[in-house]
Amino acid sequence: MFTYETKVKVRYAETDQMGVVYHGNYAQYYEIARTECFEACSGMTYASMEAEGVMLPILELQSKYLKPALYNQVLTIKSIVKELPSVRLHVEYEIYNEAKELINIGKTTLVFVDKVTRRPCQPPENFMKNVRQYF
Repeated sequence: MFTYETKVKVRYAETDQMGVVYHGNYAQYYEIARTECFEACSGMTYASMEAEGVMLPILELQSKYLKPALYNQVLTIKSIVKELPSVRLHVEYEIYNEAKELINIGKTTLVFVDKVTRRPCQPPENFMKNVRQYF
């Protein structure tokens, strides 16, 4: 299992008139956290993976809102990968406010896809070599 924490400060543009984060922004928070997690565990960036001919689009996204995130709060986003990826990569998220209260939980499923054929494929071997150490 691999867990990684990312901090994000809520910007004014991400909130509604009440200062509450608009629900659609949680997908961006997940992406920010997932990208940093991905780089930390694999040593690769999305750009380097795409240069090797593999893309990683989202197949599914789930989000459950427990408490509101507010303007100017610094959120801690925990990305959790519980199983070694194969064709699919499953990432779970826990978002905490500054009081360390759990305010959101989510999940994404991504699929490794060949850039040319746009068909599912296995992850690049150098990605797997780095990731295996955590499982």
